[in-house]
Amino acid sequence: MSAFVCPVCRYPELAEPPRTDAGPSYEMCPSCGFEFGVTDDDRGISENEWRRRWLAEGARWQSTSPAPPGWDGAVQALGGAVRAAGASRPSIRPP
Repeated sequence: MSAFVCPVCRYPELAEPPRTDAGPSYEMCPSCGFEFGVTDDDRGISENEWRRRWLAEGARWQSTSPAPPGWDGAVQALGGAVRAAGASRPSIRPP
């Protein structure tokens, strides 16, 4: 099974590509909560705007299922590896 990266928060484990020539996946990213085809197409919120809001609100895990061990949304969104327990968190300026 292939995994796909969320273009909003860089979560690397989406089950489907967020969007193909056939349209959106309607999958919701468990990390940032962006639902492809709903958040953007139906609600009119761009991926960049959602990312800015998510980061400004603390980049919290959005799924009701637990986050992966060591998960840090801010580090993930900046393209970093999963933060080791106890490591300092980078300061974030939303794009």
